Amino acid sequence: MTYFLQLIGIQIDKLAKQERSKRLLINLLGSFFVKAISMAITLTLIPVSLKYTEASTYGVWLTLSSVIVWFNLFDFGLSSGLTNKLTESFAKNDIQSARIYLSTTYFFLAVMILPLSIIFFIASNFIDWNIVFNTTIDKTELRTAIHLMYVSFCFSFLLKPINHVLKSKQKHFVLSSIQVAGNLIALICIMLMGNMFSSKFVFLCCILSFTYPLVLMIATLVLYLGVFKDIQPKMAFASKRHFKNVFGVSAKFFIIEISVIAILMSNNILIAHLVDNQNVTYYNIAYRLFSIITIFQYMIMIPLWPAYTDAYTLKDYNWIRSAVSKSNKLNFALCVPLVLMFLLSDQIYFYWIGDDIKIPFEVNLLLMIFVGIGTFKESYVSFINGVGRVNLQAVYSAVTIVLQVPLAYVLAKYLKLGLTGILLLNIFWVVIGFILWRIQYAVIMNSNSSKKIWQ
Repeated sequence: MTYFLQLIGIQIDKLAKQERSKRLLINLLGSFFVKAISMAITLTLIPVSLKYTEASTYGVWLTLSSVIVWFNLFDFGLSSGLTNKLTESFAKNDIQSARIYLSTTYFFLAVMILPLSIIFFIASNFIDWNIVFNTTIDKTELRTAIHLMYVSFCFSFLLKPINHVLKSKQKHFVLSSIQVAGNLIALICIMLMGNMFSSKFVFLCCILSFTYPLVLMIATLVLYLGVFKDIQPKMAFASKRHFKNVFGVSAKFFIIEISVIAILMSNNILIAHLVDNQNVTYYNIAYRLFSIITIFQYMIMIPLWPAYTDAYTLKDYNWIRSAVSKSNKLNFALCVPLVLMFLLSDQIYFYWIGDDIKIPFEVNLLLMIFVGIGTFKESYVSFINGVGRVNLQAVYSAVTIVLQVPLAYVLAKYLKLGLTGILLLNIFWVVIGFILWRIQYAVIMNSNSSKKIWQ
């Protein structure tokens, strides 16, 4: 044990001697405490929320929240493209370009949200939302909840570029703190006011939807009036030329993000329609448990994205190879608690949510496998996204978008595998992705191929 601690100390000393690694280390150490709090709050929200709803009703909320995530993708990946462009500008100390990119993104997000909102509220009056979400909840309550959640989405949609400023500035501790504050306020509100409202479903949707954009709005004002005053966005700085530069990368990120939704977020919709809403709850509770591993990995992967952009811009290839190698060592270490979670899952669920809900064995097993393979995949995806070589991801993502629903139908309905079939499909996609991104990483670092598919 003493030798192990000494080894960790040596690695920390090495990181602290490199400026880029030093920034990364500071973010990791600062984020660790915040992520631990975030995880505790997120896990607590589930049993507290279940207290006010049935398993099937809570499943409707989870499905509804997934659809809101879909809506968030309608910035056509602008925010993800913005992260790369801002990081490149900061690496070159080009503050003026950073401000123009930021102002341009805010302007076009505002332009997109207006027609999208008009279409949504007109269409909503002609949609039977109970059929869409396969539920028997009171129609008025469901429609009210959906409209409230859409309004909260609009606020988040317009405010989220500040998150990408924080990413590109490698201030992930601040970014994590904003997210934690939103969840903490939601938890407190539910615990204190949950019994004050007749419609528990509408109340739950309202609280869980609006707390985060509220905190995000406060953070945006504080940061642009303070430490980010030099890049404060203004409409006068919006530029069509800079929009094209951002959109060139962003269109590919948009396709990639849609595929992530098709594989993960659409699970709630697919499970609700191909199985039932109760299985939506099973899936989400189990996924929240095993995603604890993903949370800890993302704590490192998210700061690495802009760090890779910075290193690749400055041609520091040795640093990139070292970072990827260390990421994979971390992944092997994370597999140990992942397996322990699986072995102790029944006991964990008992103390976490009680014995009213029983998660099937195969759901735990398949999610453990999915998360385990996914951690190794993310080591290479973070690098590829950071350097903007996303053509292959865009092509692969387009394939998954087209095939996800029909393959899910075949597995869940035709072969009668239900939730198990959908989870097997998720594992298939993540395995193929891991193989492709590992190959692409080697091509970029070793041969720098000029073939378009690798760009």
